[in-house]
Amino acid sequence: MNAVMTQLQDWFRTLAPRERLLVSVGGVVIAITILYLGIWEPLSKAHDKRETDLAASQALAQRLEVIASTVQKAQANGGGPVINNGASLLSTVDQASKSGTLGKPLSRIQPEGDSEVKVWVDAVNFEALVRWISELESRNGISIKTADVEKSTLPGTVNARLSLVRP
Repeated sequence: MNAVMTQLQDWFRTLAPRERLLVSVGGVVIAITILYLGIWEPLSKAHDKRETDLAASQALAQRLEVIASTVQKAQANGGGPVINNGASLLSTVDQASKSGTLGKPLSRIQPEGDSEVKVWVDAVNFEALVRWISELESRNGISIKTADVEKSTLPGTVNARLSLVRP
């Protein structure tokens, strides 16, 4: 390595003063470019990414705090989850069908043991059916085991056959 450095120094000394100045300035420019592109720019980009990630995390935390306070208010007002209030699955589904979300009574309801209920509803608004199913799940812990939904003759309505269970 010393031999190479000695040869490089000898070559540099043989250059004219103007050429030495150009090689020195070029070396400094190359060294600064390497430092900037190899060290400064990656560090700057990483810092910017961390700031962006932090801002996104703070926004998410604020949204979660708003949701948490909304849930706490709903639970304080009696609108929180009931999950298993001790009532049978059949009576819970029957009461939920009378809440007005569906907009019409069930066509038929049939128990299948203690843990399953089959429900028929005809010509019901599809959005109302989805809201009713969502309420069953969120407030009573009742989920759908099977669903057979077909388009009804009226626009925006469906005929549904549901098998509901409470785990």
